[in-house]
Amino acid sequence: MPNDALSDAADPVPRSPGGVPDPDRSARARHWVGISSLAGAIALAAIAVPPLLVPDERRPDGVGSAAPDGTVDPTTTATLPGGAPTTAPGAAGSGPTTGPTPPSRAPDSTPQPAGSLPGPAPNRPTRTAAPPPSATTGDATPPASFRPVSVEAEDPGNLLSEGAGIVDCAACAGGARVRYLGRLTAYLTTATAGERTITVSYSTKGDRQLKISINGAAPTTHHLTGTAWDTPRTFQYAATVPAGRVSFIFYNDTGPPPDIDKISIS
Repeated sequence: MPNDALSDAADPVPRSPGGVPDPDRSARARHWVGISSLAGAIALAAIAVPPLLVPDERRPDGVGSAAPDGTVDPTTTATLPGGAPTTAPGAAGSGPTTGPTPPSRAPDSTPQPAGSLPGPAPNRPTRTAAPPPSATTGDATPPASFRPVSVEAEDPGNLLSEGAGIVDCAACAGGARVRYLGRLTAYLTTATAGERTITVSYSTKGDRQLKISINGAAPTTHHLTGTAWDTPRTFQYAATVPAGRVSFIFYNDTGPPPDIDKISIS
């Protein structure tokens, strides 16, 4: 083999047609080999490293997660014709949308205490005005009720006239009676007026007549009878009696009357 051929096999640097080696060409070949190796390493790193380093940033509510194939993520930003960006409804930082605007709530007119959060006014009980005081007073006196009253004919408060006098009587109320009437005026006091029952206790022997006037009004006439002067008897009649002090006048202007023992109003 010629010496030139041996030298060419030993020398890896290509030679020019004139037989002189080209050093720039050898350097460029080594440079491209290095670039290719670096590109291959970057490609391998791009495939293997991201799944290990990038965390899954999907939120629990699904916003920001990868959309399924063939769908559009509602949180992504799209570009309208003309280059104006717009954000899908529901995305954070979204601008005005063309959908209906929900009605705004009127501010609560109830003042809130300092440091409290705004909210609906609590339900407060409605206060009603107190009723005016009653026109009646505690000094009003209840109406008096009627109680039966009685008086003895011989009572010192009574008036005996025209020959009338007091005589002892063991069987009579109080142990005495009034006899020999000309006229007897007996006084009683009643609390209320009304229709009352008048009871008169008397004594006589045989038939007698008696007239009774109340407060000087026209008298009523009563026909009585008896068996003995010391045996009292009673009779009753109805009359309207006024309230207060009342006078009963017993007499007989046509003949002798009976003796009178006691007068009662019930």
